[in-house]
Amino acid sequence: GPKCALWDCTRPAQGSDWFQDYCSSFHATLALNEDPPGTTPILRPGGISLKDNLLLDAVRAKAQGKNVGIPQCEGAATMKSPWNATELFDLSLLEGEIIREWLFFDKPRRAFESGNRKQRSLPDYSGRGWHESRKQVMKEFAGQKRSYYMDPQPSGKYEWHLFEYEIYGCDAFALYRLELKLANQKKSPKAKVPKDSLADLQKKMGRLTAEVPGDDKPPGKGKTKTNKKATTAAAAAANVNSAQD
Repeated sequence: GPKCALWDCTRPAQGSDWFQDYCSSFHATLALNEDPPGTTPILRPGGISLKDNLLLDAVRAKAQGKNVGIPQCEGAATMKSPWNATELFDLSLLEGEIIREWLFFDKPRRAFESGNRKQRSLPDYSGRGWHESRKQVMKEFAGQKRSYYMDPQPSGKYEWHLFEYEIYGCDAFALYRLELKLANQKKSPKAKVPKDSLADLQKKMGRLTAEVPGDDKPPGKGKTKTNKKATTAAAAAANVNSAQD
């Protein structure tokens, strides 16, 4: 059956009289209180641990007129820069927090439908713009996901990324997931491997193969050569001694 319409709930809807689309009256009240326009975006310190199909389900439920607990913030993705819109995005990170994400609805970024680099500088970005890095079509969920990165990134140790979720047949709004994360947090320094390391290894292996006798050669062949040389040297020395005598 249908799941609860609250965006981060995966339980089935109960189908009761006044909270038919929700799993409980508590989630129905929560979705109603957090959904109205003008509410600040949904904030998740530590990130949003949901798969993309559940976020597309939230867009679908919103298109069906249900309250999903995510507000519609006009211009948050199309007109405002997140590090300047303090009324929408709280940047007071907690101690030890390396990632923070927000969820909100806004008009689709139609400016990215044309142009080669898919970049548009917004009015208050001081030359910065969102670059579309990937478009992922999800036919099984009747929607798509677009990924954007900020270029250039603002000065400091954090990076901004934006993800857009749309469903087919809905042009009024899209769901946006804004991500602020600590740059290079999970990257560990890697030792540089020389380009000719493989060739050097093959040469060394070739020399080892040449020095080691094969299995099909009779054993002791190397020793036989050594004994012959030793015998010849001894015979020459004996001839010299006899000549001297």
